[in-house]
Amino acid sequence: MKSSPVDDQQLTAIIREMPGAFTIIEYADAFKRHFPTKWRELVKTYGLYGSGTRYSALTYLSNRLSSYSRRREPGLLEPTPVGWKPQESRFLRRTTAEERERFGSHWIVIFRRVG
Repeated sequence: MKSSPVDDQQLTAIIREMPGAFTIIEYADAFKRHFPTKWRELVKTYGLYGSGTRYSALTYLSNRLSSYSRRREPGLLEPTPVGWKPQESRFLRRTTAEERERFGSHWIVIFRRVG
């Protein structure tokens, strides 16, 4: 089986430092500070939004966090809903213009730490 570019140890190291609620952009900024080499690898593999790809390094990390939040063993994140519709909730909000420029979507997930 192919290993994930970002392992659970790296994922959780950053989650532990995040505030109670955060977006993928805030998470990615922290990830880049702590794991600059790994961040460059993700950007090389997936690109950034606006570089001609819809699945970017931010999309990859967001998907990893969503999957992590829904795994069977309790983790550090509240489970994000599955199959949601785009509407404001405690897990989803509209992006700001700056966020949209970096992430590309009109909606952004709010990840929430447990506890």
